[in-house]
Amino acid sequence: MIDAYNLVKLIFGEIAAGLLFLGFAIIFQQYARKRYRPSFFLAFSWFGFFLEALFGATSLIFEKNSFPELILLKLSYLSLTPGFLGVLALIDSISRDSIEPKKFIMLVFVLGADSIIICISPDDLMLIIPYIIVVSIGLFISLANLVLYIQIYRKVPPYLKKLGLANVFGAFFVAVLYVTVNIMESIFPTLPPISRMFEAFGALIQASIFSRYEQLFYILPFKAHKLIVFNTQKGLSIFMHEWSKLDHFIDEDLFTSILQGMSMIVNESLKQGNVQEIKLEQGVLLVSHDSTYPVACVLIASKTSQVLRDGLADFERKFVAKFEANIVDSEYSNTLQGADDLVKSCFPFIPQFN
Repeated sequence: MIDAYNLVKLIFGEIAAGLLFLGFAIIFQQYARKRYRPSFFLAFSWFGFFLEALFGATSLIFEKNSFPELILLKLSYLSLTPGFLGVLALIDSISRDSIEPKKFIMLVFVLGADSIIICISPDDLMLIIPYIIVVSIGLFISLANLVLYIQIYRKVPPYLKKLGLANVFGAFFVAVLYVTVNIMESIFPTLPPISRMFEAFGALIQASIFSRYEQLFYILPFKAHKLIVFNTQKGLSIFMHEWSKLDHFIDEDLFTSILQGMSMIVNESLKQGNVQEIKLEQGVLLVSHDSTYPVACVLIASKTSQVLRDGLADFERKFVAKFEANIVDSEYSNTLQGADDLVKSCFPFIPQFN
């Protein structure tokens, strides 16, 4: 028979599991639509924490030290491993646009060894040490995630400041409040077992914000400055969009003429095709050429990224399809109607700093 305290703990635990699953569903829906890697890692981590909360809460139904309780506790602790691996992958993908393999492999090895110990533990008492290990690792990763979100908040443009701050509070709920209240519940059994709710609400806040404002994923990995479309026969700019102002930038027509001339020289000299990327000490130029029409798009950013390349290729295809008649007739208005909408459609993840 379950006592009153564990009954309350069971109810709050199951509610928290439901909210964690909702957070997973919200952010996974974004991944299914837009295929952002950070949203996949965030969804992966919340699914792990959902399973941990679900198995942990359900174990309270069974008698202490019984076989069903032991199995559910093991499943609960094992679910922390994919949860924390997802958070680590999220941290790397947000901070540097790629996962650092050595660090990730090391963590996989440690958590894998810990998981084996959990699986072979014969009773609840033997689960304590591997549980402390995995929770300690997770606490460090969660605090690193909180620090990362603070860095994002400091660098976001003004229109994203409130959302960035709310995201920091969500991470604070998970990394600090949940852990602190959980420890206090263990020390003072008379306290209501509400720590899970802090974790669940924190997860829901983060999932809701990231699912609607994916720009927060891409504040730190790179900074996009300009997108320029130009005629490759005349070397003249057709369209320009600016996300972040560049100091001392020359005239767009002069810039595209220089770029086109350099591209032609390289192509004629090496016979290796068009220039697709130019790396600088403090930036990069990504170039996408159309195979049918004399049109190319160049994106100026601080660093290269696969999501930028994919967005540029998508924009080039849609731009040519939309303004094909103008391109054939070599007639360009000062502002091509609908071109800015294409930018928003193909680059929704780039924040506007101007």
